[in-house]
Amino acid sequence: MVAEHGSARSAQVMKSRFDSFTRLLLDKEHGGACLQNLRVTGAAAPDLALVAKGVAEIYWECGPHAWDFAAGVVLVLESGGAVFDGAGWWGSNVPQSERIPQPLNIWNRKIVAIRCIPDLPGKPGSGRELQKQLAAELLEIVEDIPYTPDGNQ
Repeated sequence: MVAEHGSARSAQVMKSRFDSFTRLLLDKEHGGACLQNLRVTGAAAPDLALVAKGVAEIYWECGPHAWDFAAGVVLVLESGGAVFDGAGWWGSNVPQSERIPQPLNIWNRKIVAIRCIPDLPGKPGSGRELQKQLAAELLEIVEDIPYTPDGNQ
């Protein structure tokens, strides 16, 4: 997985971000996702290029601006990957029935990208369903970090 720490450095934002990273890295016995690797390369577009290439499975971030990740989104989509809104659900009041990955709103500054997953033999669309499932699993673990959408400043 690739992610970024963002430029917002308030105590509240950093606590939410580090709590999310901790849950992603903790072993499953302690309520974590047990990720094998969490990479922070320094910028959204190169992170998304890693997802498009299949070198990284998932990218998640809250806080980047549209101009930080728009080109990378094109790469992911053209490679067969999927991109969703990155607002997390951890500790939220979002009802379980509404916890489905939402389409990316490029202005909301929250993003999840999942690499291409081929369909299973004889099951058209299964790769897309697996992408949605991975995004949903990630969003259950990470917190939503509020940011002012681009264009509303």
